[in-house]
Amino acid sequence: MKLHTYLFKQVDNTPLVLWRILFGLVLFFETFGAVAVGWVQEVFIDPPEFTFNFIGFDWLQPLPGNGMNYYFMVLGLLSIAITLGYRYKLSMVLFTIAWLGVYFMHKTSYNNHHYLMSLLCLMMCFVPAHKAYSLDAKSKRVTPLSVCYNYTIQIFVLLLLVVFVYASVAKLYPDWLQGTPLTQWLSHKKHSIIGFLYANEKQGLIMSWGGIFFDLLIIPALMWKRTRKLAFFISLYFHIMNSITFQIGTFPYMMIGACVLFYPAERIRKLFRMKTVHSTELSSPSPRFSKLVSILFIGFFTLQIILPLRHHAFDSNVFWSEEGHKLSWRMMLRSKSGTASFSIIKSDGIRVLHDAKLHMTIKQYRTMCSHPCMIWQYCQRLKENFGPNCEIYVNSSLSLNFRKRKPLIDPKFNMAKAEWHLFQHEEWITDGPSWDDE
Repeated sequence: MKLHTYLFKQVDNTPLVLWRILFGLVLFFETFGAVAVGWVQEVFIDPPEFTFNFIGFDWLQPLPGNGMNYYFMVLGLLSIAITLGYRYKLSMVLFTIAWLGVYFMHKTSYNNHHYLMSLLCLMMCFVPAHKAYSLDAKSKRVTPLSVCYNYTIQIFVLLLLVVFVYASVAKLYPDWLQGTPLTQWLSHKKHSIIGFLYANEKQGLIMSWGGIFFDLLIIPALMWKRTRKLAFFISLYFHIMNSITFQIGTFPYMMIGACVLFYPAERIRKLFRMKTVHSTELSSPSPRFSKLVSILFIGFFTLQIILPLRHHAFDSNVFWSEEGHKLSWRMMLRSKSGTASFSIIKSDGIRVLHDAKLHMTIKQYRTMCSHPCMIWQYCQRLKENFGPNCEIYVNSSLSLNFRKRKPLIDPKFNMAKAEWHLFQHEEWITDGPSWDDE
């Protein structure tokens, strides 16, 4: 089947419409929930001086006072509008812009799930998910339709395929194959409500290999009719158990909701008792429009395939250096803990010992100690405070997957002169342990 025929085949839009409703609900719980559980307070309000933003977004800082709580409440209201399909296009665009602001504003609680949500929001801006079962359709602000072009559904399916396959491939490293991270994490869960499930000493190893096969096979299994039902129930169990065990927010429920994109429209209508909207067929797309969509489709997925591979461009171990870790679906792969202290030699030769813990939250400090990019950012702020002619040295120690601690930053390197490169290994980051180290 030619790409044009595949992309522009007219299909029932019921899966897309229901996905809009479910995705909107996820956004609602994500935003209002972040305020309710104190996440906004912890990440954006409690930090006494600044948040660790993405490098290059220094200008993007939280609103003062309780501003970020109000910010998230506005996001919550927009999510309600998205769910109901009220002024959908405007609501979706505004939510996406505001959510990207949140995403690039902080790294202390960096989460690949937030990155995925950002991509999904961007994609939702360009699909007609409001042409049925929406206030826009009911009020005739848009023409009610029961069909859509196939690409408006398949872009989500293909994105999820990329995400889960890369998540599986990222787990293929010695520590994960031996079950080390999960075994340690589960050892702290034995006294929880479902702790009896983790009593088996081999449970960490079993779940490690189960995670590899689940991530690799779940999307193809949902795409194939013969395995779809079984795959759905496995997915349901997997995501709910993940949610209970690791408390990873709305991601598991977003993925459960995304299962509607894999089911035929008639099955969804019957299950949810959704009536078909009477409409005429879509007109054939113009050659210019179809060519543009095809180019964007190929370009977007080419980028999504390349980005997770960029850590290979660095001469370092991504698990240690974090170079190329973000935007690459490397989710819950390793455990790291460390410390960092700063010694500043001022221009007059006086040495000052700087205690970073007095200038940030505990969460900021713990995250910074295992992320070289955040240590570099903090050194830039110290340089601003102590002057361009100062010298800054970092005494750091880091444990990767419960190994013996080693220095993360070269203690002899003057970090006041350190630079940051997008696609080049930083010489001031140490090599770290090998997988054979205890």
